[in-house]
Amino acid sequence: MYGTLTSETPPAGKGSAKAPPLPLTRARRAALAIGVPLCLIFTAYTGLSLVAGVGQGHFPVSYAFPAGTGNANVSVSGGDVTVRQAAGTKAQLTGTATYSLIRPHLTTRHTSGGVSIAYHCVVPAGNCGLDATLSVPARMAASVSTGGGDATAVGTTGNVMLSTGGGDVTVDRVSGVLSLNTDGGTIHGTAITATQVSAHSGGGDIEIVFTQVPRDVHVDTGGGNVTIVVPPGSAQYHVTANTGGGTVSESVPLNTSSPNVITAASGGGDITIRQAT
Repeated sequence: MYGTLTSETPPAGKGSAKAPPLPLTRARRAALAIGVPLCLIFTAYTGLSLVAGVGQGHFPVSYAFPAGTGNANVSVSGGDVTVRQAAGTKAQLTGTATYSLIRPHLTTRHTSGGVSIAYHCVVPAGNCGLDATLSVPARMAASVSTGGGDATAVGTTGNVMLSTGGGDVTVDRVSGVLSLNTDGGTIHGTAITATQVSAHSGGGDIEIVFTQVPRDVHVDTGGGNVTIVVPPGSAQYHVTANTGGGTVSESVPLNTSSPNVITAASGGGDITIRQAT
């Protein structure tokens, strides 16, 4: 006799194919408590980024600082900002602002020392920032801070402060007191006549070439190389240089009593301090 193939459901109990439910342990509860909100946040942010990418906008920016402004300060969430010296007695900011979905406003604040301009984005997604040029008259102090673009100063004679969250800092032919900072980019200075310079990078290279003897130089980087070039001549320098893993090369006239102080530090790169040839 041949057997008969049936579709009867096998009896429950011993030998059943149904798997028992997994116990809800403390570790699984913690994974659900952390993982589910993170997944929801990631999904929401991804959707917001897609919408923000479609809803891009831009508009021109032009702002004339009032006469008598002592300091011109600009703070933006992103974008490249350049400081230049211009003829006249008033500072001016010109450029192009970009945003996603909601158009931000250019805000101004008058302080005892000058005027501060800010452009910060409402939507934390998409492309938003201000690419601008800040034109300042001779000897006016200027401060620029950008969340991620490049910061540049060209031909200025007043004190300048440049800061960026991750871009590069470039200065050329500047003579006022300089304060330069980047969280991770490079710092490059050419034809510098400023006597006082401080520069910090979270990990990029720093190179500053002076055409006039500096009096007070402090530079440090988290891991890049440091190069400082001073003009040829008999000027002596009090040099302090430290690196966590690179080499130090000093080929300038040294004197620990000299008022011309150079301090350089790197977390792991090479440090070179020399005279121009």
